[in-house]
Amino acid sequence: MGYASNDERYRHSAHAAGRHAAGGHRVSGVGAHAIPEDVDDSTAPRQCAAPVDSLQTLSAGQGARVTTRENAAEAADIARDRAERRSRNRRLSGRNRPEYGSKPERKPANLKSVLLVIAGVVGLFVILAIVAFVTFLGAQDNTQSAEPAATTAEEPQQVQTTADGSVTYQGVSYAIEAAGDGTYAVVATDSQGNKTQEFTVSGTPVTLILYNSVIVVPENKSDGTWDVVAYTIGGDSEPVAVADSSGNAITGTGTIASAALDGSVVHVTDSTGATTDVSLE
Repeated sequence: MGYASNDERYRHSAHAAGRHAAGGHRVSGVGAHAIPEDVDDSTAPRQCAAPVDSLQTLSAGQGARVTTRENAAEAADIARDRAERRSRNRRLSGRNRPEYGSKPERKPANLKSVLLVIAGVVGLFVILAIVAFVTFLGAQDNTQSAEPAATTAEEPQQVQTTADGSVTYQGVSYAIEAAGDGTYAVVATDSQGNKTQEFTVSGTPVTLILYNSVIVVPENKSDGTWDVVAYTIGGDSEPVAVADSSGNAITGTGTIASAALDGSVVHVTDSTGATTDVSLE
């Protein structure tokens, strides 16, 4: 003999009560809580364990949203967005986290560019070397050019020597030499040994004087007189006899015994013992 479970006895009682109630018959043994026989107990209302006053009514837009034909496309988009968000969150975690900022792309060195740079540097050094060499040569030339000027500055500008001596002006030597016709000439000799006849005198030179850039020659003439001849170096003028303030040539009778330069004056002493001052200014 089998025993029915409580659920089976409850279903049988509910089924019998429902059948009698539908036919108008009295239901015995059930009372006021009889349940129709054809009611499914899974859908039957049940008593809630929560107090009634703690429950609230949901308003429009709250609670679960049922997918229908009208909102199926929207629901699919929402689901797709959520799936992409979850996938992106997984990618952004750990070693999969992207690095912000782009790294510069490393390109292989261009051999042509490297060669051009090297050639440019070498060319620059060559140009600098040439400039330095030219500058050095220019400095050497300037030094050599300055040497004669320094020598000239050191040369005395007022010099007196004998008739067979010489004086120097700007590196050129001046001396008295006898000409073939019995006359005398003042000859210039440069540093290379080249000689140039500057002028001739009609008498016999007694002494040779350099006064600044002027060659001065006191001479005894064949007619028994004397005079003083002056010639400007580098000028195109002819030698002339030194004149007094009135423009008359300074001469004397007899012969010159001595002639001495004293500043800008030549003191001429003749054979009689008379002295004549000849100014060169």
